[in-house]
Amino acid sequence: MDDLNVHTSFDWQTTRVVELRIITNYPSLPAGSLSKISVYLGDPTNGGLLMKSGSVGFGFMFQALLRVSTADSSLYLQLKTISGYTETVKLAIENVINYTFNEQVIKETNFFPVDESDCSTGCTNWLNGSGTAVIDSGRVYCITESYSGHVTIKEGTLKVCGTFSGTISMGQIGKPCNLIVSSSGFAAISSLGMTYECSFWVYGNATIASVSMINNSYLRNYGTVTINNNFSHPSLLKNFGTIAINGKYTIGSPSSALENLGGITVTSNWDVAGNVDNSGTIEVFGSISFNGKTVLNRCNIYSHQQVTFNTMVYNSNNGYLHSDMEMTVNTGAKLLLQNQSMISTSDFIMNNTVSGTGSSSVIKCTHSSSINGSLKFVSGPIEMLTPDGTLQSGSFPENFNEGAVLLPLSNAVAFIPAGECNPEGSGHIDANDSDGDGIVNQLDDFPSDVSRAFLNWYPDASSFSTLIFEDLWPYKGDYDMNDAVIDYQFKVVTNSRNQVVDINPKFYLRAAGAALKNGFGLQLDGILPETVGSVSGYINKFGYISLNENGTEKSQHNAVIIVWDNADNIIHRAGPSPMFNTLPDYPAGHSDSVFINIHFAIPQDQYLIGPPPYNPFLIKNLDRGVEIHMPDYIPTSLVNQAYFGTGDDDSNPSEGRYYKTEKNLLWATNIAKKYDYTYETIAILYGYKHFAEWCQASGNSYPNWYLNLPGYRQENYIYSIPLN
Repeated sequence: MDDLNVHTSFDWQTTRVVELRIITNYPSLPAGSLSKISVYLGDPTNGGLLMKSGSVGFGFMFQALLRVSTADSSLYLQLKTISGYTETVKLAIENVINYTFNEQVIKETNFFPVDESDCSTGCTNWLNGSGTAVIDSGRVYCITESYSGHVTIKEGTLKVCGTFSGTISMGQIGKPCNLIVSSSGFAAISSLGMTYECSFWVYGNATIASVSMINNSYLRNYGTVTINNNFSHPSLLKNFGTIAINGKYTIGSPSSALENLGGITVTSNWDVAGNVDNSGTIEVFGSISFNGKTVLNRCNIYSHQQVTFNTMVYNSNNGYLHSDMEMTVNTGAKLLLQNQSMISTSDFIMNNTVSGTGSSSVIKCTHSSSINGSLKFVSGPIEMLTPDGTLQSGSFPENFNEGAVLLPLSNAVAFIPAGECNPEGSGHIDANDSDGDGIVNQLDDFPSDVSRAFLNWYPDASSFSTLIFEDLWPYKGDYDMNDAVIDYQFKVVTNSRNQVVDINPKFYLRAAGAALKNGFGLQLDGILPETVGSVSGYINKFGYISLNENGTEKSQHNAVIIVWDNADNIIHRAGPSPMFNTLPDYPAGHSDSVFINIHFAIPQDQYLIGPPPYNPFLIKNLDRGVEIHMPDYIPTSLVNQAYFGTGDDDSNPSEGRYYKTEKNLLWATNIAKKYDYTYETIAILYGYKHFAEWCQASGNSYPNWYLNLPGYRQENYIYSIPLN
């Protein structure tokens, strides 16, 4: 193994991740209906194996990440519609697979992981008591207890991990400055002035009486912010927590923007001239005026007064927009309602066309609606509802086309379920859709469960893949890669919107060629622990693993699931050897299968989670700080960083380099198929004749080196179960 010449960039993977983008266009189907797309490895009419499924429709893209073997060259896509029509196509595997039945509508997703900076590291000075302070020359001042007074940040950082009260001014041309309120911090700021490229990060609680932000200064909030005055910002505001604005909120220029994944309340009016990307809730007690750029709404925007659309684009994807009073669409505005979006208002006044695409959307008017102009239309799969099914101006069907309809409120048909983003909902459940999730019974894997719709598998519905480990990290082992041989299969349940609801993996420890007592877990990179509703099925008996109430591991930045804390809890040896199923002529033992159920409190975007097997890792010999991951996979928050760069390990966390030797050898990897491992002390390259060629060619030669093909294996080195 030490003689191998392996490139620094090689990831040792026998799989790759491809992106699927599938659209349908079947004009004969009812407007807004959803079909089912299924992805198979092999022809489904001839024993092909199911990997993934989900919903797809007119303007509603089935978009997902799929892990496939690097040795596979093609996939089969099967479409089933509500009419019973089935079509199957074979496609070559590429990094991005587009199969276009209609124009593409790619749903944008944004996620910004929490990376909190606290006062445990990096502080150069501390503030306590009261007074005046000036931060310059890149210094980092920390408040760990309490401080009151005035702070000027010219060049550097102020971290509030305790309590601050007073005034803050920030900014100097060409000099970076930061204000950070940690999760343990509270800041009561009577006046905050931010100029130039200043950054304000809130993880805890901040109350501001008056704030001025100019040039490129910006705010990113993960905690709670209260602003007791009018508020505007010149560039980007990203909110993942709660913001209360006790005054008027202005996004006043094309360069200013809001990305909201949390909750915002505004006690006065909201004027918008920049971009808005909303995946949370925005409640405005005054009026809303959309005056420019684009508003993308995926959740809830609520006005207690009027909403006016001027020269702008409103794009709603499963979003909800409400006004207690009237809503006016003026001539320069473009409204696009997609995929069970809803507009709810007292009076709806249309001076321009409103278009729909994807599954049916609803415009609900509790008092009246007007369409002003013979060339103004409600267009596409939109159901407009008025008290008696008539308009004050305009008429049906003259002002409706491409499937749009006008109905009385009492006759609402298009079903939009009420939920966290849409508190109101509309319509009734289709007789052929028992749970009302938009997927008819014959296409729904869970026809009686509104929160679940489709089954997805990795590697497929009938097969297993294998994780293999050496467990002597940070020192090299014998490279038989059998210290833990773990077969696994993932079942992933998604809802009608193709979001992940449950992850249900099955694990089986086939071999343990080591005397160490190793644990095993997996990390969901980029997923916060609190997004997980519950975890069950894990084996945790030795007491060195601490869990949150939801079953995720405590003190972790990402969601970490411990599958077992000690392999001895699940294996049953057939003899006295500490090894398990790796020695010749020893009786074979067996392992308990471990079934894990991960349920998400809020369904998660597939792009955010990524494809299985996620980030699996070994815990060495009951020492929680010693983790063994696949090459360049990030460790968890509980890893002991002191081990990196010691022994034979050549990790460099600052470069994103992990779990490789100086010669780029590995300690763990994922095998696309169920893998036959070598006997104890027999290095993997002796058992598999093309292994060396594969890794030295960075996977471009013999990508299927692990298969049992003629001339591929040295059979007398491959473990086989003894006959007696």
